[in-house]
Amino acid sequence: MFSVSLPSPIRRYFDTWFDNHNPPSRSAILLHNRRLYILPTGFGYLFAIMLLLLFFAAINYQNSMAFVLTFMLTSLGIISLWHTHKNLLGITVKLQIPRPVFCGEYCEFKFEVSHSNNSKRYAIGIQYANLPPVYLKLEREGSTEIKLKIPTMRRGQFKPAGITVFTRYPTGLFHAWGWLKFDLPILIYPRPSTSVKLEQSMIEQYDGQTSTSTIEGDDFAGLREHREGESLRHISWKAYAQGKGLLTKTFQGHARPSLWIDWQRLREGSLEDRLSLMAALVLAAESEEQKYGLRLPGTVIEQDYGNAHKHTCLQALAIFSQSDTNQELELEHG
Repeated sequence: MFSVSLPSPIRRYFDTWFDNHNPPSRSAILLHNRRLYILPTGFGYLFAIMLLLLFFAAINYQNSMAFVLTFMLTSLGIISLWHTHKNLLGITVKLQIPRPVFCGEYCEFKFEVSHSNNSKRYAIGIQYANLPPVYLKLEREGSTEIKLKIPTMRRGQFKPAGITVFTRYPTGLFHAWGWLKFDLPILIYPRPSTSVKLEQSMIEQYDGQTSTSTIEGDDFAGLREHREGESLRHISWKAYAQGKGLLTKTFQGHARPSLWIDWQRLREGSLEDRLSLMAALVLAAESEEQKYGLRLPGTVIEQDYGNAHKHTCLQALAIFSQSDTNQELELEHG
């Protein structure tokens, strides 16, 4: 967050101060004067030292051209300070709720950056922790979308850590930045298992197929009276031609019993291994259009199927045994 390397205790003090003065937001954040900070860069400090040496040299040698050069460069520094600050002032940053991902995948942060000023904005960077920043340019009264890809190392539900919006335009003498925090959920599902135990577990759950009579199936089972609203393509026109009335063909199909993905049935492996296997079972059952339910210690999700049911089950697996769902999403070495 801070543009200058500082000892750890001092850095923590400033980080806490920034957090207290920049509360998390669920909506767009406007970078106004009280949200912007600016300090010289390393090159800026060298520039200031050079100006000081030039000023002393001009006094010592009573050289008017040296005075002119010193004052011109000082004016350049002051104008640069104003332009660097102005390059961020009035910008609005909005973060969309990130799409849930599986552990090990990249979580995509999609930002909408805009401003209503009649000037162009250049070389604006957005950075998450110590990841490489992404740069953008804004046209007059324009807006743009940019994406940051954040690596995920742990399952669970998190909140974004502080996001830095910064610029050093136009001269690189000053570093202006804003510190943004968003109160939005980041959901990371367990990494699905790819072990051979997955197929065996599914076979054990599918044992004992039963037969059912339906108009959709493989084997012809007979005729029954036609019911109003049924498709005409299943009517036996041959029987109708024989004067037997409207009859519907039925077929013999096979229905698999409903599936329970039960924590108690999986006794091998660590906690994360068992959650990974259960996540893989959820995906496999969903791909087979199998009705399934989920049983975890303290949580039961009734049998159902569909995209919403799948995400409900995966979310329960993601936050299982997680004590704090408001902790920030940290990087591996963040």
